[in-house]
Order: sequence, then structure tokens, then C-alpha cells
Amino acid sequence: MLFWPKTKTENKNLQMIGLALFVASFLFIPKIAHLDDSQTITEEEKQKIITETNQQIDEKQTQIDELQKKIDQYKESIAIKQREQATIQSEVSLISDRIAKKEAEVASKQTIIEKLELEISDLQYKIGEKSNEIGSEKQDLGEIIREMYEFDQKTYLEVVVANKNFSDYFLQLQYIEELGNKTKDALDTLQNLKDSLIQQNVSLDEKKADVELERNKLVADQQDLEGEKSYQDNLLFQTQMDENKFQQLVDEVKAEQNKANSTITDLEREMRNRLEGEAYDGGGAEIIAGTATLSWPVDPSLGISCGFHCGDYPFARWFQHNAIDIRTSQGTALRAAASGYVAIAKDAGLGYSYILIVHGDGLATVYGHVSRIDVVPDQFVRRGDVIGATGGMPGMPGTGSFSTGAHLHFEVRIDGIPDDPMKYLP
Repeated sequence: MLFWPKTKTENKNLQMIGLALFVASFLFIPKIAHLDDSQTITEEEKQKIITETNQQIDEKQTQIDELQKKIDQYKESIAIKQREQATIQSEVSLISDRIAKKEAEVASKQTIIEKLELEISDLQYKIGEKSNEIGSEKQDLGEIIREMYEFDQKTYLEVVVANKNFSDYFLQLQYIEELGNKTKDALDTLQNLKDSLIQQNVSLDEKKADVELERNKLVADQQDLEGEKSYQDNLLFQTQMDENKFQQLVDEVKAEQNKANSTITDLEREMRNRLEGEAYDGGGAEIIAGTATLSWPVDPSLGISCGFHCGDYPFARWFQHNAIDIRTSQGTALRAAASGYVAIAKDAGLGYSYILIVHGDGLATVYGHVSRIDVVPDQFVRRGDVIGATGGMPGMPGTGSFSTGAHLHFEVRIDGIPDDPMKYLP
């Protein structure tokens, strides 16, 4: 059988077809999200879905803004009341504001999560639509390529039969070249759709990560709220709204704190004198050199409820906060932040219980509000060893009278002077 010899144009077209088939086989990614009815509903209905979702997102944002205004108002009220004279009435009023503020923060976190979930739903819908659009473009491209292929397979006899003269044949050659250009345009369109789809999926993953983060924050805020309410109940139970009982309680807590600070200072000095001259480092040298070598004593994923010398410390009227409070559940395993010797492991029953570990080169760490103690004085512990369990929930063992929720009170001392622990943590 004789075949019409292929021109340069035809060879070019064949190369383009082969290239298109090759690229098309690798270009596309599968659908990540899909709406079952996305191919059957009308454009008007699609637009209605998008509009309604965006309206709901805007409504959630309005709610978040309003809640933030309430939170800011409570912050101002709390700051004012913290400067007032400490009485049982002012303390109860202060607690009420803190509870109201925390309730607003919980509601805000819940609304933020709802807004993010709506944004995820919107993205998933758009991804489904983009995937369907890619499918349609792939189908169109396939039809173009098939038409080009079928034309290229025609023999000379078929060309003569199909066309009355050579001008018709050359018109067909011109048409096939136009199909080649359409193929290139289709490939460009598909590449743009793919890039858009990839970016939307990246945004979707980011939104999902944001939801997980906000859920962790919500858990932390709910825990703080529970602690504030427990502190309020415990305070009312201990004082019965009696001013004399309240002032007596404050004096007892002040005395307990002063005694704890004095004991920590004395026993740290005593332990260092005993260790003097021994070939022991304990990691302190790297601390002094500015390297963050301490490990987190508990998982910090729930965040810090009160930082070093933080301005919103609930008991700022009586004590300076020389530590960080790390949110954690009551009874969480507590680990040594660095290797060292236990100088004191104070079990105060329902009072303030704590552990002091002395490290090298003037470094010491204190772990407060512990509900269980697993070490004894003079015991050597290594970084990461379990030394007890956390506490802090009002009315629970090891907490003491003044605490507004489960947490670890974590101190770092350099040559006996408290320093910001965040400077030494990774």
C-alpha cells in the first residue's frame, strides 16, 4: 500500500501529539475533594452555595470581633481591680471578671474553629470544582489529540477520496496545525489549573493545621476556666466571705511563700558548698555561655498561662511571679530539665509542694505545685528522669491556697537569683 509522504508540517504535528500525550500522562493530579452534585447543579446554584458560605464566614468574624471587644473590656477591668486594696469583696469581684473573660475567650476560640471549618468547607468545594474543570479540559484535549491522530493515519488513497483536490488537502493540513496550537493552549490551561489546585490544597492543609492549633488553645482555655471556677469555690469555702479569714489566709500564703524562697536559697547554697571541688558540670556551663540547654519539664503544647513577671498574674497584689506557668493536666509526669542533684523535695500535703534541683555553674531549677514526688534530697537525676507529677488544681495535693488551675510553676535561678526560664529553653 502506498502512503502519502509526510511533510515537515505533518512531522511537526506528530511530534506535538507525542509530546502532548507524554505531558498529559504526567501533568495531572487526582481529585482531592469532590462534591457528588457538583456536575449536576447549575451555575446559579453553585454561586448561591459560595455566597451563603462566605456570608456565614463573615458572620463568624463579626462574632469574633465582638467577643474580642468584651475580652479587652474585662482586661481593663481586671487591671483596675488588681490595683485596688485586697479585700474578700474585691478578690471575689476580680475572680468574677477573670471567669467572665475566660468564658469570652472560650467562646471566641469555639467561634474561630467554626469559622475555620467553614473556610475548609469552602476550599473543599472549590477544589472539587477545580478538579471537575481539569477533568473537562482533559476530555477536550483528548478529543483534539484523537482527531489529530486519526487525520495523520490517513493514506494517500483516503486523502484523494476524501478531498476533491489538493487545495482541500492543504486546507486540512492548515486545520491540523490549528489543532496543534489548540493542543498547546489546552496544555497551558491545564497547567494553570493544576497550579491553582495545588495552591488550594496547600491552603486547605494550612487551614486544617490552624484548626488543630485553635483546638489546643480551646482545651487550654477550658482548663483555665475550670481552674478559675475551682479557685473561686475553694476561696469561698475557706473564707465564707469573712474578711478576717481572708486576710488570715493571705498572711498564711505570704508566709508560706517567703519560707519556701528562704529554704530554696539556703539549701541551694548548702548543696553547692557540698559539690564544690567535685568534677561535676550538670550542663550549667553551657547555660552561662548562652546556649539553651534546658529541656521542657512537661509538654509545652498547651502554652504558657503566665510568663516571667507577667502583668496579668492573678496574685500580683501579693507576689511577683518569678517563674513561668506551663499549662498541663493535673498528675502529668514531671521530668528534670537538666542533670543535677535534688536539694529539696518538699511535700506540703495540701500546701505548696515543690522540688529544687541544683545543676552546675550556678544554675538551679524549681518545680512548683507538684502533686507527687518521686525523688529524695541528695539524689542525682539525669535530664529527662521522671521526678514526680504536676498539680496546681485548687484544693488538690501540692497546690497550695492560691492557684487558678492545673499547671507547672517552673523557675530557673542563676546564682540564687530568679531569671526568665524562656531564655534557657529550646
